[in-house]
Amino acid sequence: MGKIEKPNRQEPLSDDLYNMNFQVIQAMVFKKGHWKTDKCNVKENHTTVTEFIFLGLTDRAELQPVLFVVFLLVYLITVIGNVTMICLIRSDSKLHTPMYFFLSHLSFVDLCYATTVTPQMLVNFLSKRKTISFVGCIIQFNFFIALIITDYYMLTVMAYDRYMAICKPLLYASKMSRRVCLCLVAAPYIYGFANGLVQTILMLRLTFCGPNEINHFYCADPPLMVLACSDTYVKKTAMFVVAGSNLICSLTIILISYIFIFTTILRMRSAEGRRKAVSTCGSHMTAVTIFFGTLFCMHLRPPSETSVEQGKIVAVFYIFVSPMLNPFIYSLRNKDVKNALRKFIKNLIANVTYLYPYPGLIFIASRADPEKMDLTNGSMVTEFILLGLTDRPELQPLLFVLFLAVYLVTLFVNLGMITLIRLDSRLHTPMYFFLTNLAFVDLCYTSNTTPQMLANFLSAKKTISFVGCFIQCYIFIALVLTEFYMLAAMAYDRYVAICNPLRYSVKMSRQVCIGLATFPYVYGFSEGLFQAILTFHLTFCRSNVINHFYCADPPLIKLSCSDTYVKELTLLISAGFHLSTSLTIILVSYAFIIASILRIKSAEGRRKAFSTCGSHVMAVTLFYGTLFCTYVKPPTDKTVEESKIIAVFYTFVSPLLNPLIYSLRNQDVKQALRNVLRRNTLRTMSVCPLFIKQ
Repeated sequence: MGKIEKPNRQEPLSDDLYNMNFQVIQAMVFKKGHWKTDKCNVKENHTTVTEFIFLGLTDRAELQPVLFVVFLLVYLITVIGNVTMICLIRSDSKLHTPMYFFLSHLSFVDLCYATTVTPQMLVNFLSKRKTISFVGCIIQFNFFIALIITDYYMLTVMAYDRYMAICKPLLYASKMSRRVCLCLVAAPYIYGFANGLVQTILMLRLTFCGPNEINHFYCADPPLMVLACSDTYVKKTAMFVVAGSNLICSLTIILISYIFIFTTILRMRSAEGRRKAVSTCGSHMTAVTIFFGTLFCMHLRPPSETSVEQGKIVAVFYIFVSPMLNPFIYSLRNKDVKNALRKFIKNLIANVTYLYPYPGLIFIASRADPEKMDLTNGSMVTEFILLGLTDRPELQPLLFVLFLAVYLVTLFVNLGMITLIRLDSRLHTPMYFFLTNLAFVDLCYTSNTTPQMLANFLSAKKTISFVGCFIQCYIFIALVLTEFYMLAAMAYDRYVAICNPLRYSVKMSRQVCIGLATFPYVYGFSEGLFQAILTFHLTFCRSNVINHFYCADPPLIKLSCSDTYVKELTLLISAGFHLSTSLTIILVSYAFIIASILRIKSAEGRRKAFSTCGSHVMAVTLFYGTLFCTYVKPPTDKTVEESKIIAVFYTFVSPLLNPLIYSLRNQDVKQALRNVLRRNTLRTMSVCPLFIKQ
């Protein structure tokens, strides 16, 4: 940034004396509202700030890796705690009450505003240049203000809910109906984001033309105003008014609610009734104390160098500590949540309800089923019968036509994608090399199940041999695990391309790409063989009817008449490990990618960077989304039936849509397709006249 021109004097000032005088003038401009002359007026040739530099929590280099690990762990605990709370409330019907409805939204808001700050902060711990673009800073500022104000009033709404539950229990169901709850939740979001937008507009009216170093770890109000070289009186006044009014308004409603609550509790005759009433409010009061206590320290002070330094420490508490502690406060102090959590874990492990890391395969089996253990004299199974999607014969021809059409389109688009990439030299890059392998894997695991399924639609006896079932089970597990890590490799490729573009050709050389593409195949087929051997090492000596349309692991384990404990335990460990490992690689890659994109100055550059990741993000969402949807559902007797529908989505829909996603959203692929079609058209037109002459 440019320096302020020194005034012409007969006796030149030394640099130290000049800097001292300028600091005094700057302080007077900042502190005295009647001074209208600002830094920009003193400066003749100024440049506008296009990016900011974060000074962070500390400038000591040896502490950066330690702080990275600490805040990464805190953030992961925050994400796991809040996501678990949301999933637990959605999955347990006993928690479908207004109080837990509001609690799920509080967890969502906590998760969002922690995520607004943390990824950029973690990147800065490992970066030498801790910059953020002007636009990125304003976006972060807007979302943070909006979400904090939303959090104010979400806690207020929860206090009102407790007031209605304790003071007017007979009217609670009518006063807190579903419509009322939705309105009470919508109001904080609307008001918070509207208020955040107003504050952002006021911040944009300021001029930043001098220093660009933000003495903070995120784009906060006070340190940004310190950097402004225009009059900040309006913005400072607005900040104090908004901070004061929102804090006082929300806290007043909370305090009035609790005054009525405690008055009602004191009128209760039963000691047990008073204890239960207080226990329902204890968690909320703890969360309110932590949240509002730090905010009073943060916002209701005039911005200064000392207050900014102290504000960084205070900000750590309400950005990291409060969102991390809230799920624990509400779970450790709340019997309903603890019971729901115990029930969830019990259903997950004790009742052996598992989710295997490939298309929605859920099974419910007992660890020690006496019926299985007693059947030792049964005949050994030599073939299996597949029940398929439905037992209604009138639907079989219709389903045959439908799935045949889907399979043919899947073959056509995936083979077309592979051929297109091989034909066009401009697509001979690492990204499209991995895309070729993804299309090949999709093609293979669809072909692994579809021909047998189509044959069964038209057959009276829907059987598959024991050996054929083993091969199908093995190949399916292997290919789906391969797809997990192929998507992870593609995420890493996008990370290197966007975060280290100058070293992309070195880091993603041909040898490295072949290694990254080979590993998923080797590991997937090795793990698939291990899992298949464990499954078919079991004894099948009674029913041979598989309640699925292909040989899936969970329905096969249900048919076993030997002890399945080892297989079930291995299945659970494998499911958790592969799902968490591959998804962690993808999420960490995109955390760095988004942080790098936000530092790009050019809007066109940011658009191009996002466009290169858009297709992959959609493919990942498509592939992993249903896994999470099935995982958070409460286990029921219908889970195996539901898993068949989910398996259809993974086996047919995902392989069908992936090539379309990558072609419709990718200019390079569309241009390559036009070139191939143009060449084929010209070739056809050149051949036709020869036939006409003959």
